[in-house]
Amino acid sequence: MEIGRYERPKTMDEAYSLIVKERGLPIAGGAWTHLTMKKTALAVDLSGLELRYIRDAGDAMEIGAMTTARDLETSSLLEAAFGKVFNEATSHLVGVQLRNVITAGGSVAGKFGFSDLVTVLMAMNASLRFYGGAMVDISRFLAAPKEGPFFLEKIVVKKGAKAAFQSLRVTKNDFAVLNAGAVFADGGWRIAVGARPAASWLSLSAADALGREGAPTMEAAGRAGDAAAAELSFGDDTRGSAEYRRAVCAVLVKRAVMEASR
Repeated sequence: MEIGRYERPKTMDEAYSLIVKERGLPIAGGAWTHLTMKKTALAVDLSGLELRYIRDAGDAMEIGAMTTARDLETSSLLEAAFGKVFNEATSHLVGVQLRNVITAGGSVAGKFGFSDLVTVLMAMNASLRFYGGAMVDISRFLAAPKEGPFFLEKIVVKKGAKAAFQSLRVTKNDFAVLNAGAVFADGGWRIAVGARPAASWLSLSAADALGREGAPTMEAAGRAGDAAAAELSFGDDTRGSAEYRRAVCAVLVKRAVMEASR
């Protein structure tokens, strides 16, 4: 990447001004930045803002934008609140070196279709706190077109969810051919499917098929998987065809639902 000007702000207000008012490019871990942009007039390094944290906020967990995939993988706080779902969505990512670079905020802000973490957060109905702005549901953020620069501060995930993650890969450390997250919370289900290869998306018909039953039968889970496969769109790339992904979707959703209902 070619950078015209590099800034490392020391305060949130300074970072907000550089990113939103001067339209600087925020640099979190920088793991994928080189894939999306070759030149930028202003790069804003967020590493000096103490945004790397996982906090218990009572009824929710807060994940700072600079929290790494490795932090999520090994967090005892997240495991106590949600089980192994964050570990399962991050522990396979390439290697430990890269997991120490990839950030939660960068993965969400980039709306990457290959992101396993985004699928989990979508299923868990996570909220995003933008500095200087409002709290926004992740599903709304992913669906909206980019309207201008923004500064993502943290991710908030409510407790009380029974969650599971499933994925299929050609090799263990490759990007997923397809991934799926299933969550039962507040008396209802949320089913998200990602790496379609487009970004994660909710299957409302799969949730409807499960109703408000927190421990569905295997047959009901199968119907949810079939519903998701029928509802969602899939595409072709080097990892798989749309037809193959549709078949895999039914299986992964069924498995995720059964795992989350245990």
